[in-house]
Amino acid sequence: MAYIGNFPTSPGFQAINFKQNNSVKQTSAASGRIIRLTNSTTIWSAILRFPPMSLAEFLPIQAFIARSQGGLNEFDVVMPTISQNSAGYTNNATVALITTTEAAAGTTSMEINSVLNDTKIFNPGDVIRFNNHSKVYMITDDAGVTTDGSGNATINFEPALITTVPVNDSAGDYHIVADVPFRMIMNNEIQEMGYRTDGLVNYELDVTEII
Repeated sequence: MAYIGNFPTSPGFQAINFKQNNSVKQTSAASGRIIRLTNSTTIWSAILRFPPMSLAEFLPIQAFIARSQGGLNEFDVVMPTISQNSAGYTNNATVALITTTEAAAGTTSMEINSVLNDTKIFNPGDVIRFNNHSKVYMITDDAGVTTDGSGNATINFEPALITTVPVNDSAGDYHIVADVPFRMIMNNEIQEMGYRTDGLVNYELDVTEII
């Protein structure tokens, strides 16, 4: 298995069915109390639908599908709306977000600093990918995240960190907050491509996050 790069961005997806997958074990006690616990992280998945494509548009996608070999090889997918920063940032260097205090695995908050002062940098539901992760996390602050006069803020997110995020203060070593890529694999070993008699092709991509 290998990482094979970024899924083609053209012609772009027409619709997305985005899923949050949690594994929760429930046990019912004699008293009627239900005990709930989990020992796994949240996994994102999606069905990504393309508009009908011309053969010229579809062939690069078909070639990438061949390289993925079903669920063997992994790749990054940037999804419209979901991967975007709803506070309006489209360039990660514009926000220049770094970690100021090491955040340990298992935690759901982090101290950060940005080049932006007194500025909202996240709305609730925005996603982030930390610089040493392929996992994607979701911002859970009800009011979003706004930096103070020195660019400092605390961010809260889910799921809990699967590994420690160290202090990162080198130039360009920023967390990804705009056009956030999800590291995915194909869900199905058989990929169906709908070649139509009018020369167009129908295709949808069924993927699951891999960590």
